[in-house]
Amino acid sequence: MRSYKLVIACFCLLISACGGLQTTQKTVADDPNKAGVSRLAKSDMNEVVEHHQRAVIRDLKTLMVKLYGRNPTGRHDKELRTIEQSVDLFFSQPSHVDFSHWQTMKANDIVRIALDETYQGSDRVLPFIFGLRKMIMSSYDNHTEFFYLTSIDQQKLYNSARNIEIAAWMLAEKRNIQGDLLLLSDSLENEQRNLSYQRLIGRLIATQDNLAEIIAHKSGRIIKTVVIKAASMVFLPI
Repeated sequence: MRSYKLVIACFCLLISACGGLQTTQKTVADDPNKAGVSRLAKSDMNEVVEHHQRAVIRDLKTLMVKLYGRNPTGRHDKELRTIEQSVDLFFSQPSHVDFSHWQTMKANDIVRIALDETYQGSDRVLPFIFGLRKMIMSSYDNHTEFFYLTSIDQQKLYNSARNIEIAAWMLAEKRNIQGDLLLLSDSLENEQRNLSYQRLIGRLIATQDNLAEIIAHKSGRIIKTVVIKAASMVFLPI
């Protein structure tokens, strides 16, 4: 059994080393149908983790499209490309690439500035999604490949779900001095009821929570649950 584990470990290291030679950095875990030989170094659990990561980033991408559609005038590159092209370009780069002025900031602080009345930029959607993406990827320890020796922390996944709840509250409540929402999402007064944002954000939260429970059950570790008061806007550490 020990020799079997050693072989697996060596194979994982070889696969990882080969991956390191690639010139392009991945932005999210590969679709299993496109993973090729690397699938040989993945357990069923690794593929479950990758499935959840793809799902949460896909929903985050959809949220960015919807927010730009609801808030079209502030988009930083509206004169250069369509909303879909803008979002595709953003998600084509790893979460640690570009926007150097935010790279040294904590993810929760980036979310805060997006919904701060004193923020000077016209595009609030970009930092809001940038911060959420950085927060979510941190919960996966910024891995985009998962092998037998790759581990992630169920507590980080759980904390990220609570932080998404806080960000969602901020999105729905933060207003300027005139009382106008800083970013439009759900319906305003006298508009037809629109619950699509709530459903989408609910899926983001549920995906992270679901994976946290799976990892905790598999590893036998306990998640330290907390009661979140969204209005306090105190993000949990990741």
